[in-house]
Amino acid sequence: MRRYKNLSKVILSVSKKTGIPTKKISDFFYYIRKGEPVDNNLSIQELGLSRNSLNQAKEILSSYLLPPSKNTQLKAKVVNEVKDFFSRGYLPDGAMWNFLKTRQYRETLEFIRQKVSSRPNPERKFDQFFATTQTTAKRACLMDYLADIEGKRILFLGDDDFTSVAVANFHTASEVSVMEIDERIRNGIFSVSKKEGLGIKLFDYDARKAFPASQLKRYDIVFTDPPYTEKGVQLFTSRAIEALDSSNHSARIYVCYGSSDSAKEKFLEIYDIFAKSRLMLRFIFDKFNRYKGAESIGDSSSLFIADVTANTKPIITGKHDKKIYTHN
Repeated sequence: MRRYKNLSKVILSVSKKTGIPTKKISDFFYYIRKGEPVDNNLSIQELGLSRNSLNQAKEILSSYLLPPSKNTQLKAKVVNEVKDFFSRGYLPDGAMWNFLKTRQYRETLEFIRQKVSSRPNPERKFDQFFATTQTTAKRACLMDYLADIEGKRILFLGDDDFTSVAVANFHTASEVSVMEIDERIRNGIFSVSKKEGLGIKLFDYDARKAFPASQLKRYDIVFTDPPYTEKGVQLFTSRAIEALDSSNHSARIYVCYGSSDSAKEKFLEIYDIFAKSRLMLRFIFDKFNRYKGAESIGDSSSLFIADVTANTKPIITGKHDKKIYTHN
């Protein structure tokens, strides 16, 4: 059992209650980890958090902090616990892409390279174009850098790229589930999960059907690489929202979308979907995902990371009978 388990739970709890991203709460502890007094104004500048947000978090963390003053400082009795938390290595805000240079990324890439043989050939009727192994490893390591794996309940709404396998192999998520229409993909993930002891939960699901009641409002993170049509993105984003735990104010969705640079106007439709869903776009990474055989979109797609707001809601609920795939 990890010695920093208690602090991990505290960070997750503060994030859920305040809506401040888990990564930001971790960065806060990293910034004060040495136990020395840190000026509050400098904390705001360093973390990029508003004073109200920071004070809200500090109030919840009163058992870790000295009484409020012009400085923020850890209580002496918890300094070693916080130092221990970061002894495993940590990349603070501003060092995002350094994860590509880490041992974790190299090991994740090698692991996925060994496991993709369990994937069947892409099925065109489901708009499948498999991402490269580098992309799958990048996705998992980015999620980990953003503190979206450890202690989180994660759903992959479709997963022909085996990103769930890479994430589950970290062995830090509270739960990793996959809802997938393609039985061949489910069987491939099941085979790897069973052999490696990953504990991935698998569900047979067609997103055009109503979202199953048993999976409503129970996840912290949803990742989806949907069909690249307006209705496809709209439907999968709506299902992702239905899956999110409404009590978690820092819940978020990862959505992939690609289009040709000669048809950039199509991205406006995607932005409109996020706006109508009342989601906040936290990050957009252009051409983050790379594929094989998707020449019409330059073998690439962007990765959108969207946070929930107080007004987030699905555009589509219940059964959906409109066309969502490009092939049929």
